[in-house]
Amino acid sequence: MLFVLSKTISFVLKPIGILFLLALLSFITKNRTKKKRLNGAFLILLYFFSCPAIINKFIQAYEFPSAKIQNTKNYTYGILLTGGLVNESKSQDSALFLGPQGDRLWQTVELYRANKIKKIIISGGDGYERQSLTFATENDKAREFLLKSGVDAEDILREKDAVNTYENAKFTKKLLPQKTEKVLVITSGFHLKRAIACFKKQNIDADGFATTPISENYPFKWQDFIPTMDAFKNLDILANEMIGLAVYKTLGYI
Repeated sequence: MLFVLSKTISFVLKPIGILFLLALLSFITKNRTKKKRLNGAFLILLYFFSCPAIINKFIQAYEFPSAKIQNTKNYTYGILLTGGLVNESKSQDSALFLGPQGDRLWQTVELYRANKIKKIIISGGDGYERQSLTFATENDKAREFLLKSGVDAEDILREKDAVNTYENAKFTKKLLPQKTEKVLVITSGFHLKRAIACFKKQNIDADGFATTPISENYPFKWQDFIPTMDAFKNLDILANEMIGLAVYKTLGYI
């Protein structure tokens, strides 16, 4: 029941949920004046939610900026968070297909090659609903990618129990020495704020390395005022992350 309630609240608070409610209210109301107002609000918000010129500014304000590897400090442990690294359903047997967050994997390899991190902890459980015990998981395939990219097997540690960011920090702590220096958390720029907060809640001194930016840094152009599905999708990602941040604060995870 709690799961259904949380998903419903999350839907209502996100752009698609707000638009759905406005459309529903417009459909059921019989008052023509109210209907026009609801339709007007729907169109205004639809434009606002899908306008790159507007949405990009919001994302830039929230998202951690990408950093240059050569300017990154040296760390013993780089903690790679799973979640979209590979396409699990397609990456079976010898096949390996990267997912929407595959940039995390490649940036981790680059950090390792530049000697910015000495060891890599892959943190994240078996998110895909396995059809059998032999079904490859994201954590398995992430390790396979790292090995194929030249990372030494002894430099890869794995935490396979976590199913969310809070557990990433909680379970990774068990793999770290009791007295360890600052670690580097590698995840998407829009996710870093919540991730670092979770690690610090576990008394782990952590810096973040942002990957997979969804904000754009190109010069402004008039086409940015034309609505796009990409802008709408990016706002949905941002809204989902901000809802997650609020929930984590409420639950005491951060």
